[in-house]
Amino acid sequence: MGLDHYGSVADKFDYFFKEFHEANIPILIECLDLQPHHIIADIGSGTGIIAEKLYEKCGLTKPIWCVDPSVEMQEKAWKREGTYPVLKTAEEFFSHPEIAHCFDRVISIGAAHHFADPVAVYKSIFHSLRPGGIFIEVTTMDTGYPCFKSAKKVEKAAVEIGIQKRKLIRKLVADPNVRVSEKEYCCPMSLTKSKLYEMYRRRYMSMLHQLNDEQIAEGIRELEDGPLTDVKSHDHISFTQVIHVTKFDLN
Repeated sequence: MGLDHYGSVADKFDYFFKEFHEANIPILIECLDLQPHHIIADIGSGTGIIAEKLYEKCGLTKPIWCVDPSVEMQEKAWKREGTYPVLKTAEEFFSHPEIAHCFDRVISIGAAHHFADPVAVYKSIFHSLRPGGIFIEVTTMDTGYPCFKSAKKVEKAAVEIGIQKRKLIRKLVADPNVRVSEKEYCCPMSLTKSKLYEMYRRRYMSMLHQLNDEQIAEGIRELEDGPLTDVKSHDHISFTQVIHVTKFDLN
């Protein structure tokens, strides 16, 4: 689905991910140890909302490079403070030799499954970092919200892809000067039932495009007849998202 997916959800992307971003940004700030002078790249940056928040909250003096191939997403990123949108895939972006040793920090948040050539991308990311640089990759281990069976199956497959990517990247890091750390974070949050159903129907995550309209409708009926029977449309559903953060420090 790729770019078609992001074009189809760009208008609601920030709304759909609002609670997730609000929970995840403090974790990013904790892990990145950002300084005002740092030069940062966000790979798979979407609408640039995370870049803007980091720029504002950390007092950065240079805009964050927002690398994303979706025109619709980048149109929104251009309107934000502290962003420098780059309309390219990760592979295209890192193919430029001038990127070498350019960045103090590189982040990739839920984007690794879109890398067409992950080996090349990961190698290039490390090559793009300056001494003392940090690369952080964030993947979702469990969305946490009520999930119908077919969506859960798709989610589990996506989680497994993330696990395999982490194994791959660790194999690529043979440099003893690179310190690798991993940690899982639990992020409590809540959504209204009506918003959750809209997220499903609009396929807010690309993996949901594996399900057709009938399967989505059937899944929502499954939730209505099961765990969400007594939940009203505008009632909030509390849950805990689990994310995995892999951090690479170049000493």
